[in-house]
Amino acid sequence: MIEIRSASASARITPVAAMLSDVAFRLPSGRLFRPFAQAPWFGSTEAGLPGHLRWLGSEFVCLPFGVGGPLEEIAGDWRHLPVEAVNEPAHGPAAEEAWTVLVQAADSIRLALDYPADHPIRRLERSIAAAADGPALDLELAVESRVPARTSIGLHPILDLAVPERSLSVAARFDFGLTYPARVPGGGMASAVGRTFERLCAVPAAGGGLVDLSRLPLGPPVEDVVQLCGLRGPVEIRFEHAGAGLRIDWDRSLLPSCQMWISDRALQAPPWSGRYRGLGIEPIASAFDLANAVSLADNPIAERGVKTAVTVEPGAPLRIRYRLEAFEL
Repeated sequence: MIEIRSASASARITPVAAMLSDVAFRLPSGRLFRPFAQAPWFGSTEAGLPGHLRWLGSEFVCLPFGVGGPLEEIAGDWRHLPVEAVNEPAHGPAAEEAWTVLVQAADSIRLALDYPADHPIRRLERSIAAAADGPALDLELAVESRVPARTSIGLHPILDLAVPERSLSVAARFDFGLTYPARVPGGGMASAVGRTFERLCAVPAAGGGLVDLSRLPLGPPVEDVVQLCGLRGPVEIRFEHAGAGLRIDWDRSLLPSCQMWISDRALQAPPWSGRYRGLGIEPIASAFDLANAVSLADNPIAERGVKTAVTVEPGAPLRIRYRLEAFEL
């Protein structure tokens, strides 16, 4: 475990998945603000757990983005696609393997991961710096390819949902939103399958009517996923009980969508065991968390003009810069 810090931000990084964890921001008032989730089993040695799941913390990189697997009640306009295909490993080597530390300083770190020799992606480099100008972390991901390649890709911040009911608010401007195109595993889906919406506060609900997903947690256990397509600005998450918030800002020309993963005590299988409480606010170029083959295909999101993959050319690394910035309310 490696620690970086500045006067107003600190974090730890685990080599496996280059996982960011234990993030703390010192606000202008002097208060500490810790907005991110951390799994109760963090650092588990349980056999069979993917790398990112063993060390599930604040944020990590996914290339290709997604997991995939068996689904029920697949929506009609998705049925012709390989929606039950699987990414192996889940969320790609970036989320499974141990990264190598290239450069380490008191306030920053740069890590790298070489992809398998037969993979079109050659190498990833990930830089994380505790900002000197305020309570923020500045991050950059560089993607190098061996051959011209298209791939889904995503960033995976996860915020803490162990907060008072509806005390966390999410503000995002987007072109259109989609609910998951199948039944979300876990039995706790709050939204209806395969629907479109315009406002996060008015999402078609599983039982009819509408559900407000802009204010969380909802109360009952939930396991749900929606995708906000065509983001028009950063996403702001306000922890009203804490008097503070987090702004997630990134290059939306490369990652035009944001997947919201609401995981609040509904998953019962180990290691979840009904105890995990996290909100993923995940900048992506992907079709939900479906397998890479779906994101590369003519899926319903791409058909509406929102990219679900990026293109990488040899000798021209793709660079994605993003910022996690705290603020007081």
